[in-house]
Amino acid sequence: MPDPEVRNQREAVDSGGVVHLEAGHLSRTQIVLFAIAAGSPAVGISLVPMLMFSYSGMQSWPSQLLGMAATVCIGLTVSFFARRYVATGSIYSYMGNAFQGRWARIVVAAALLLGFVLQVAIIVGVVGVFLGSFLTEIGVDAATGAAFQAVIYLVALGAAALIAIRGLDASVRTVVIAAAVSLPLPLLITVLSGAHTGLELPHQFDLDELSVNGTFQGFAAGVTFLVGFESLAALAAETRDPKRNVPLAVMSLPVVLGIAYLLATIVQLPGLAAASAQIEAGLSPPAALALHAGLPPAVGTAADLLLAVSMFAGLVGFVNFGSRFVATLAADKLLPSRLAVVHRRYRSPALAMIVLTAVGFVVVESAVVVAGDVTSGYTALATALVYSWLPAYLLLSIGAIVRTLRDRRVQWRVIVAAALAALVIVWLYINDVLNPPPGPSAVMRWVTYGTMAGLLVIFGLVEYRRRRAAHRTA
Repeated sequence: MPDPEVRNQREAVDSGGVVHLEAGHLSRTQIVLFAIAAGSPAVGISLVPMLMFSYSGMQSWPSQLLGMAATVCIGLTVSFFARRYVATGSIYSYMGNAFQGRWARIVVAAALLLGFVLQVAIIVGVVGVFLGSFLTEIGVDAATGAAFQAVIYLVALGAAALIAIRGLDASVRTVVIAAAVSLPLPLLITVLSGAHTGLELPHQFDLDELSVNGTFQGFAAGVTFLVGFESLAALAAETRDPKRNVPLAVMSLPVVLGIAYLLATIVQLPGLAAASAQIEAGLSPPAALALHAGLPPAVGTAADLLLAVSMFAGLVGFVNFGSRFVATLAADKLLPSRLAVVHRRYRSPALAMIVLTAVGFVVVESAVVVAGDVTSGYTALATALVYSWLPAYLLLSIGAIVRTLRDRRVQWRVIVAAALAALVIVWLYINDVLNPPPGPSAVMRWVTYGTMAGLLVIFGLVEYRRRRAAHRTA
């Protein structure tokens, strides 16, 4: 009887010698843990409360609650499609089952291609922020400079690509271990900060001081840590019982991480208010909270290193998710077909991973150079990420309603969830017009729209030529 690994490798090669992804590889436990760990929970717990506080002040919990509710609604629409179709293109693949023609798929292709590049750039940028802070604390003064940061980006991206290329087993192990190692200290800092300052719940829940504009701006900023949570659906073809396990993994992120971020926000807000001077002076939020709670400075330094480890876990995750999306576009001829080639030994879209990380490096380094510093470059890219991903979410929500009505089997849970998600997204656009973001964020939205328009033109021309060629050969 042949070795199971050899048998699996044989089954992965079709009669034409083409290697495919390894079907049915990930178990339910693996994909759920991979999903949650790739969300970098340690970093979310450490940074989301500060983002909420910077926009909404002490009344920040509604922003986080709104973000969790919106992503749960989007998760339900993703699950609606994931229970029906097994695909490697996530939202992009679902569009063909929701709308007639290919126009929706092309719009989503443009939005998510930019989105995945930005995700990789942002995540490695945050790795650089935390690792640079750690190195500065131990005496490496050049660690936050553009040249040193470029080295960090190259090393982190190269390591993430190498791990991802070696297959899902290597990726899952790395991501879960990194998340497990990095999580306890931020949790400890959060608990001790809350115990030191108290929760000030009457102040936090004083609705008279609540600002609608601040709530939505805080939501738009904080949701950056949940944007792209459904990307793991790109692993459906490599998951056992995908129509059951992928929806469970998709919903685990907005529920588990959404609740964790909401609780962390409520617990940390009084400490963030008390430590605002230290944060403005340049300390990271966890380092400032640790000092204010009476912990030694070394705790903040260690937290920075662990948060860099947590973000690296997210980087490995999104290199896996994004590369499969890129390979799907290549298989559909929207991108060069070589990007769809799967590594013969490791069964991963290796070339797509290399290209995605290379483009991500160019984007993050360009952002740092143009913005003038690492933090401003990250902020600009984070703003662009939200604007790039929202069109895909909007079409997904509308598509779920269209699909369920076309089936003539009204599923009210899906319709209500999709309608609420669409309303929130539309209101974000309206609020953006009525209350435009300040400074660089306002510029970045137009850069994002312009880039997406350029990709739409390119994909539209590719699709036009494909149709003409098909018509000539018919």
